[in-house]
Amino acid sequence: MRRAKLVLVLALVLLPGVAVAATSESRRLDGRLPDDTPAVSIDQPKGTVLDALSSLTRQTGWSLVVTAPESAAARTLVLQVSKRPAGEVLDLILEAGALRASFGDGVLRVRADTASAEPRESFRERRRERRARRGTERVVFGQSLDVAAEEILDRAVAIGGSVTVAGHVRQDVVAVGGSVTLLPGARVDGDAVAIGGSVSVDPAATLEGDNVSLGGTVPRTVGSLAKWMGGRGHGLHPMFGLASRVTRAVLLYAIALLIAAAFPGAFARVKAYLVSRPGLSALGGLAIVFGFAPLCVFLAVTIIGIPLIPVAVLLLVALLLFGLAISAGWLGERMPFLADKTPVKTVALGGLVLALVSLVPWIGTSLLIVAAAIAAGATLISRFGRRLPTAA
Repeated sequence: MRRAKLVLVLALVLLPGVAVAATSESRRLDGRLPDDTPAVSIDQPKGTVLDALSSLTRQTGWSLVVTAPESAAARTLVLQVSKRPAGEVLDLILEAGALRASFGDGVLRVRADTASAEPRESFRERRRERRARRGTERVVFGQSLDVAAEEILDRAVAIGGSVTVAGHVRQDVVAVGGSVTLLPGARVDGDAVAIGGSVSVDPAATLEGDNVSLGGTVPRTVGSLAKWMGGRGHGLHPMFGLASRVTRAVLLYAIALLIAAAFPGAFARVKAYLVSRPGLSALGGLAIVFGFAPLCVFLAVTIIGIPLIPVAVLLLVALLLFGLAISAGWLGERMPFLADKTPVKTVALGGLVLALVSLVPWIGTSLLIVAAAIAAGATLISRFGRRLPTAA
């Protein structure tokens, strides 16, 4: 019994020393610290990893050499320890900054932990390379497009805007209603095409294909219409603020009335088709909205198809405007207090409701586009009223 008590007493006496010895070394330290290294206390409620290392070396009397990146040494670190082994505190600091250290001749040398940093960097590099190899096609409508210096795209197309390239485009760059600008260092492996604008190539840029500029009134008008329909840019009417939304609402209201007055027969037939085939009309509207950009990309592949892009834009604008008039007429017909429901009167009443809705920021424009697109689908499928709905 006495021998057991003696062993227990020795264990209690020696255990703190064993624990201190075990924790006096750092898992991130190459080599050993001196045996006479004192315990350290650091009260740092606000500071960096470098501040903590400086405080540690001041208390131990070591010299400090840091070769790690500034981003690692400048990381924010809150540290509060009291009379702890220097190796334990050093390990905490190095882990916070993803660092390693070595000690010799009274000098603590701190460097980056390449074992943990390199895999992350290589992963980022591999992901960047995969993205670069895969590439993308970027098509915007009613605005300009910028290709940054580090970007690699397969094709860049702006309908109703300009394209500025500082990076690498593997195929064609097309701007309808805008200009194409190649900045120093830019590279375009295909053609640079500007319909209603100009192509500017810096001497330090590389253009492997042709420089094609199609000017004239029609291409410029197409670009202005595309900007205006998108609610951006400085097209026929600037679309900024409440006054601009009112201007757009009034103009669309007037155009809808003109369509109803000029084409009463086609107006009535398309509206009948919309009522009898609402689902098919909605699918046609989705095809128009989501298929227009791929169509422009397809046309931009060859020089023969490029002149057809303005025609496609004009057709899209015509479909949406006609569809807006149809939607206004359909809505006006459902007003109970309208007795004589002529096309002009129904469009006047329904168009007034749509005009007021369009004044609501964001939501109003979205609802207007949806209403116009669904009726535009009926317009396209019925071929502007030439095709009548078949009886079920």
